[in-house]
Amino acid sequence: MKKICIIGSIGYDLTTYMYNYPKPGETVFGKKFIQNPGGKGDNQAIASSRVGGDVTFIGAVGDDNYGELLKKNLEDNKVKTHLKIVPNMSSQIATILIDESGENRIVIVPGANMSVDKRQIDDNLDIIKSCDIILMQLEIPMETVEYVVDKFYEMNKIIILNPAPGAELSDNIIKKCTYLTPNETEIGLITKMPYDTIDNIKLAVKSLMDKGAQNVIVTLGEKGAYLKNKTDDVVIPTMKVKALDTTGAGDCFNGVFATYLSMGKSVIEAIKYANTASSISVTRPGTVPSLPMKDEVDEKFKEFK
Repeated sequence: MKKICIIGSIGYDLTTYMYNYPKPGETVFGKKFIQNPGGKGDNQAIASSRVGGDVTFIGAVGDDNYGELLKKNLEDNKVKTHLKIVPNMSSQIATILIDESGENRIVIVPGANMSVDKRQIDDNLDIIKSCDIILMQLEIPMETVEYVVDKFYEMNKIIILNPAPGAELSDNIIKKCTYLTPNETEIGLITKMPYDTIDNIKLAVKSLMDKGAQNVIVTLGEKGAYLKNKTDDVVIPTMKVKALDTTGAGDCFNGVFATYLSMGKSVIEAIKYANTASSISVTRPGTVPSLPMKDEVDEKFKEFK
């Protein structure tokens, strides 16, 4: 099995379940409030570990109570951790609102995550070199992402970039990442092209392929995922479920996708496993609590096949 290194964000999610989103100036009652560890990097690391990944996480937390809780939670989930503690700064906090349809609106205060810098990468160089797959997101500074891509592309590492939250990417990143895994909104933000139909999404992806992208996987929610590379051009469906909470579904997908790749599965098969895991996660409340274990994914995958 290949080793996975996740470089990215970690924080605490403050989640409110509600009937309807408030209008400007309106106050509404919510149904339930929960607090859980989160951050895209943290979510992906735990998703990977729970399905059997050999995963190391590199990130930063503040010198607060949240930082201590976040480190313990990673360790409890069998993730090897290399966390920088940033003095006089808070850990990342995400405020999440979820309506009755399961859709979410999220505000993130990144805090210590913006301190994941080149020096931290260099300080952990031997650890990252020992891994075969590197997975990142965009809740850390873009210059750090660019630095990692440049440094480890030359070492022939598998580099997966989940470009979330959506942002414009340099041609250098587009060419050197082995896999780009945006969702529908993010592919629109990256390419500045329409994404309202599958045909428009395919055109947006083609624009990335024209810039030298190797593999693009667009997660499509309940419609599955679209894969485009030199040989494949296919929408891979997912299981139909009633969504309770879609928060973290993309993180679940990415962590599980990286893990099944590390197990020697083909790209398409790894996507199928990742779709299956995500379809389980959206039926449960919360982010980290919703992430499935390997036996659950493997059992559900039999139905999917």
